[in-house]
Amino acid sequence: MNSTNLETKVNEMSGKYKKVMLTSDYHIPYMKQESYNITKKFAKKYKPNIFIINGDLIDFYSISSFDKKPDRADTVRTDITQASKVLKDLRKILGNKTEMYLLVGNHEARFQKYLWRHAPELYGVSGLTLPEQLKLKDLNIEYVDADNDYWAETKGHLKIGDFVIMHGDSKLNGASYSKYSCYGLKNTMLNGIQQNVAQGHSHRLGLFYHNDFVGLELGCLCKTPDMSNWQNGFGTFEVYNNKSYNHRVYKIKGNQLVVNGSVIDGKKRVIKKRKH
Repeated sequence: MNSTNLETKVNEMSGKYKKVMLTSDYHIPYMKQESYNITKKFAKKYKPNIFIINGDLIDFYSISSFDKKPDRADTVRTDITQASKVLKDLRKILGNKTEMYLLVGNHEARFQKYLWRHAPELYGVSGLTLPEQLKLKDLNIEYVDADNDYWAETKGHLKIGDFVIMHGDSKLNGASYSKYSCYGLKNTMLNGIQQNVAQGHSHRLGLFYHNDFVGLELGCLCKTPDMSNWQNGFGTFEVYNNKSYNHRVYKIKGNQLVVNGSVIDGKKRVIKKRKH
């Protein structure tokens, strides 16, 4: 699968039933391994038909515009190598029949912007795009792009049934942002695109209803510094005949997730049933 040039990539769901699992903001190499382990175990049990990585899979700290500590060991190459291992791991867990999407986030956009600024003469050279570096075609993962250009029409939106999924960055995706859970999501939905929305970027979890509108804020799978108001977790919903149902967010507390009578521990290999 190749990256799309459409403003909104649409996955037609007419007459079909699908389970959708949404994850966001891994920020490799700063991913929290225990939360990722829980996510994998849940996915193996839930068996989604569609699995989405909603942006910021990779942090790309070394090419950010912020001041950087010189003793940090992560480089573009090590970041991409670790991310490739995670993608291969997920494909192995999910199986070949599961549709997988990777949406570009503002941190993936650092890769594009760095090439524009420092090596514009290499633009268009084969092998230098992020999908090529991650070998997404070999893994059958579709890359939903968003363009950093001011006049860009490629906004990085993916539509599954009646849900628009976007990373949630204001410049890339036209989304709203807030330091409070669901505040930015609400404005994206009601004052923006007037549709159901799932977005990440804030690293916060939330479920929002307004009349017939539904919104999901997808949390993160990265480390959560003290006082950050970030929550590890992910979301799911089901789609039938292009309508979405059973919208849920799952909060990982500590290194555990308790769901449907089972305890999923990020440090252990097995899923344990709760004792009643």
